[in-house]
Amino acid sequence: MNVDQQHQPRIEDELLYAWSTFQLSGGVEGCGPSGTCRAERTARACLEAALQAAAAHSGGYSWGQLSRVSADDDLPFHLWARDPVAWAEPGPSETVTWRPGAAPHPQ
Repeated sequence: MNVDQQHQPRIEDELLYAWSTFQLSGGVEGCGPSGTCRAERTARACLEAALQAAAAHSGGYSWGQLSRVSADDDLPFHLWARDPVAWAEPGPSETVTWRPGAAPHPQ
């Protein structure tokens, strides 16, 4: 659960920000931590922290996707419709580089 959701009930159809992380290592793609936040700023901070942790503990390539979503109680989280806002990847010196839109699929 993310900081800005802890003591607030979720309202169906409210706009949320979903963040997800991914890794590619040895030709195998995997998913990492993910979550939802009510505020874009909080979602970006969560995604950055997850990417920095992955970069420190992984030998592969990591990236993350930030999207706007509408909560749908009839579907599991991974099937909610997403509108990509930006994607990010670890940069030099423990920074995170952000780019608009959907992340390109790694080769």
